[in-house]
Amino acid sequence: MASRIEPFCYRLPRPAVEVYPGTHPGQMVGNGQLFKRHEALLARPDPRRLDLRASLLDPFGQYRVKAYQEHDRVEVMVLADLSASLAYRGVFDKRQVMLDLIRAIAESALACGDRIGFAGFGPDEKPLLYAPPGGDLSWLSSLSGIIEQLPQQRGCQGLWQAGAYLPRRRALLFLLGDGHWPTAQLPALLASVGRHELVPLLIWDAAEYRALPDWGLLALQDPESGRCRRLWLRPALKRRIELAYSRRRSLLQRLFRAAGSEPLFIEQGYRVEQFNRYFLERAA
Repeated sequence: MASRIEPFCYRLPRPAVEVYPGTHPGQMVGNGQLFKRHEALLARPDPRRLDLRASLLDPFGQYRVKAYQEHDRVEVMVLADLSASLAYRGVFDKRQVMLDLIRAIAESALACGDRIGFAGFGPDEKPLLYAPPGGDLSWLSSLSGIIEQLPQQRGCQGLWQAGAYLPRRRALLFLLGDGHWPTAQLPALLASVGRHELVPLLIWDAAEYRALPDWGLLALQDPESGRCRRLWLRPALKRRIELAYSRRRSLLQRLFRAAGSEPLFIEQGYRVEQFNRYFLERAA
C-alpha cells in the first residue's frame, strides 16, 4: 500500500474565472465572504446588504449595499513528460519522484475542492494517458504502469501538441519533466500554454552532475537514444559537467521567467514545505 502523501497549499496570483463555488478568490461579485466594494441598491437590489453609514455618506444620496467577492473552484491540470530520461535512477528514482509529485498535486486539488486532470506525452502527438479534469483519480493506477515502461519512450515531441488537451478556461497547469528539452523549441511550448497559470516542476538528481568522482572511468548511456559512451573523469572534466548543468539551469530559468513563471527544481524528492514556500512566494 502506498504511503500517504501530505498535500500542499496553493494559491493563484490572479482571481479564478470559474463560475462554480470553491476556495479561491474569484472575479465574480455576489454572495461571498470577502468584502469587495459598495454598489448602488438599484444596481444590486439586495436590502440585506444595506450599509447605512455608506448610504449617509453618499454624495448623491443613494442607498449603498455591500458587494462581496465570491470564491470559485479552479481546474488543475498536470502536463507530464513521459520520455525515457525520466527513468533515471540516482540518489532518487525519478519515476517514483514523478508519481509522488502527481499524487501530491491530486491530493492537494481534491483537498481544495478543485478538479484535477492529467495528460502525459511521449514521442507521439496522442497522449500516452489522458484524463479530463474531474474528481475521479482512477487514472493514477494506469499511470503507475505507464511510468514503469518509460525506458521504451524515446522523446516527448507530443508535449508541443498538448494545447488541444488543456481546458479552455484558465487553469492551474503543472508542467512536469526534467527540463532536458530542446531549448530552441521551448518558447513555442510555453506560448501554447500561455493562457494558463503555469507551474514548471523540473526533476533533477545530484547524481547526474554533482556526485561524480574526481577520477575514474565512467560509463554513460543516453536514455533517449540508447547510445553508450565511456569517459575518463578528471577534476577539469568534472567541473565542465557541473558548469554545463549550472548554465542549463540558468537558461531554463530565463526562458520560463520570460513566459511569466518561475521553475521549481525538485532535487530531493517531494517535500511539502518546498511547495508551500514556492506558492507563498508566487502569490506575494
